Amino acid sequence: MLLSIGMLMLSATQVYTILTVQLFAFLNLLPVEADILAGFLINSKPENACEPIVPPPLKDNSSGTFIVLIRRLDCNFDIKVLNAQRAGYKAAIVHNVDSDDLISMGSNDIDVLKKIDIPSVFIGESSANSL
Repeated sequence: MLLSIGMLMLSATQVYTILTVQLFAFLNLLPVEADILAGFLINSKPENACEPIVPPPLKDNSSGTFIVLIRRLDCNFDIKVLNAQRAGYKAAIVHNVDSDDLISMGSNDIDVLKKIDIPSVFIGESSANSL
């Protein structure tokens, strides 16, 4: 099933991901602000973001907002998102590898969670490939 939103075509998995995020935001289960976050999407280097990642390009473009796309595996989600934040990204998208299964990102390390201020979301591999 494909859903057309303006010029953007979304698969059933992508629609499910978007609706899930919107539902969690509606129920106030995600730290989502009323403002829309838009920017340039960049692949993480290294791809898994388990160590410090390459920061976004210099802010000499029109928006200066960069979002990083990170592969799942090899370390905890909180470390990935914290590395994205420390590199200067405004949001992190973590995607599954070889699967469109969606899982909850979480952490048992309260100290690391307190340091994270940027929004993050988990998506399947097909959605990541579409981006």
